[in-house]
Amino acid sequence: MSMKFQLLSKGQYKNIPDKLTIGRIPTVSELDYVSGDEFDRTLIDVVLPAAVEEKINFNDLLEVDYQLLCRAVRIANFGPYHTVNVILCDSCGTSHRGEYQVDLTTIECVPLPDKFTNEFKISKDEFVDFNSTIIFKLPTIQKILNAHKDKAFQLADGRINRELARICYMISEVGSASGLTPVEIKLKIETELSAADYKLLKGAIQDSADFGLRAGGRATCPECADPNAAFISISEDRYFRPTLDNLRKWKQSRTTSTPK
Repeated sequence: MSMKFQLLSKGQYKNIPDKLTIGRIPTVSELDYVSGDEFDRTLIDVVLPAAVEEKINFNDLLEVDYQLLCRAVRIANFGPYHTVNVILCDSCGTSHRGEYQVDLTTIECVPLPDKFTNEFKISKDEFVDFNSTIIFKLPTIQKILNAHKDKAFQLADGRINRELARICYMISEVGSASGLTPVEIKLKIETELSAADYKLLKGAIQDSADFGLRAGGRATCPECADPNAAFISISEDRYFRPTLDNLRKWKQSRTTSTPK
């Protein structure tokens, strides 16, 4: 079993081909025994190297490519069906709670623009008071994992301010200053941006970098049967732990779709 997978950011990597070949993950996967912070590390270091034929450094993948690759590996090895605990329906105006089987292939993906160069500029005109241009880039998965563990962004309660850390790891230039560390960028944000300008910065980054997989897909409402209800599903430890019902439905769908 193998399938070709097209990276979103084709042409952006020096040592990674635009297409990867996905095969099987190990029968006894280490993902069965990890969760939380170790989940992505195990995927990158153990599972993806076994599942992808090409020998690449998965740390170098942009986060948008990494997330899409994870979904492709999951579907190739366990099928598209996944169990979630909430279905959101606008027609009912209700959040339905329980156990619902959904199809991961309904999760849409926003492609990168043509001639993508991975450099986004936020003009000083976007801000109320701040008088410098800010340049940022889509992060690699390694940068995101580093940001999530960077104690320089630790809050009083011990948690990492992941939102601020993510922003600081994405920014590459502030005004004429380049080559800044995430901690130096954090200091600039905290001392030079007003509360209003920080909100504008977050909004500009979110709007400009809104590519890749959406947070969820379509599902049928369990109450009114509206096919345009929604579910939320992110790539975390449960993503690679399908239920027996998920696997049985996949087997059934493969059996019915295979010509006799």
